Amino acid sequence: MNIVDAFLGRENRGRWMTLREVGRRSRINPGTISRSIHILVENGILLEERPSERMRIFKLNMENKHVPILIEFYERLLKTERRGKKVP
Repeated sequence: MNIVDAFLGRENRGRWMTLREVGRRSRINPGTISRSIHILVENGILLEERPSERMRIFKLNMENKHVPILIEFYERLLKTERRGKKVP
């Protein structure tokens, strides 16, 4: 599971998450996420807010034209895996 996967699950699509929570869901160290999540923010895939000086939270940007395509692809992959077909 990668960083984007943490946001694409149905239960997480409209949810704000801290770096720590993204790390827990993606099984990636929050320090590693912190160094690379800016790419997703710069490309408009994720929204970023700073509720305090030291805290950053992120959410899937449902208004980005590419996000629905990512969601559809993600759901198709899940269906394929559930049917027992391995995805390379």
